[in-house]
Amino acid sequence: MLRSVSCFLLAALLPVAHAATESSQPEPIKRVIYVTLDGVRWQDVFIDRVYFSKLWKRADKGKFYGAPDSHSTMEVASIPISLPSYQSQMAGAVQPCDGNGCGRIQVETLGENILHKLALSKKDVAVFSSWSQVYLSFEHIAGATYTNSGNVPVLDPETQKSDNVMADLNEKQKSDHPAGADRFDKYTFAQSLHYLEKFQPRFMWISLGDADTQAHHNNLAGYHTALMAYDDYLDTLFTTLARLHIDKETLVILTTDHGRGNGIDWTSHGPSYPESKQTWGFAMNGELKPVAQDGDFARYSTLSIRPTIEAALGV
Repeated sequence: MLRSVSCFLLAALLPVAHAATESSQPEPIKRVIYVTLDGVRWQDVFIDRVYFSKLWKRADKGKFYGAPDSHSTMEVASIPISLPSYQSQMAGAVQPCDGNGCGRIQVETLGENILHKLALSKKDVAVFSSWSQVYLSFEHIAGATYTNSGNVPVLDPETQKSDNVMADLNEKQKSDHPAGADRFDKYTFAQSLHYLEKFQPRFMWISLGDADTQAHHNNLAGYHTALMAYDDYLDTLFTTLARLHIDKETLVILTTDHGRGNGIDWTSHGPSYPESKQTWGFAMNGELKPVAQDGDFARYSTLSIRPTIEAALGV
């Protein structure tokens, strides 16, 4: 009798155990949010964690790359200048671009490949950038994707008009910064968050740039203010994904385009400052693909981005 009861209980519990095993499996990735924080130093991420305290509270849910004394490095594959770096990220290979004046990328990009392989509409592949030149790395054929870079109005891709939220943010940016070519990050992020909630694109790149601007102006306080704002933006992004119930099916990747010089050279980057090639990364709901592996030591770079995202989306 006892044996029969035990067998009955075991049989009753088996489906529950099986269901628990299935629910613990990661959900398939349906979209990717890619965030670049222009010119943010690895030192400000890994050494002085006060500027990304909210992100570090999520560290156990994701993975950092390029931390000192870890089993990985991360760096810029191209020269450590913004447009060459962004073009290498979107191409998956170093491009013949040697400065911010090199013009439009000449090969099919990550966003274009996602759009074509998954047969998506234009609104499903988007970039929002504070820096006005990022579009030159996102498309090799203008108009293929939804591209909004710099101090220009945001329009709904379906109506070609600004909805109420877009129009309000457009007007605030215009009043706040009427003459600049670049847009303030707070408006870039707000527009991208609204777009995410409205369209839930399959791939969206959010490119923020206030930190690099403040660093070039040798404004350390302004640079630190930008870092703390980024921490708030990222926390809002993760909270929004959870509220929309798409957090577990969304791969989020954070990184930068380049590092900065050491010491008094912190305001600069480029070929004359080889230390500015060292960068960092963070991924949630996935792992970056290394560009080289030596035992348990992995090397990551800007060339890790495209293959990671393409593999996650199955393209």
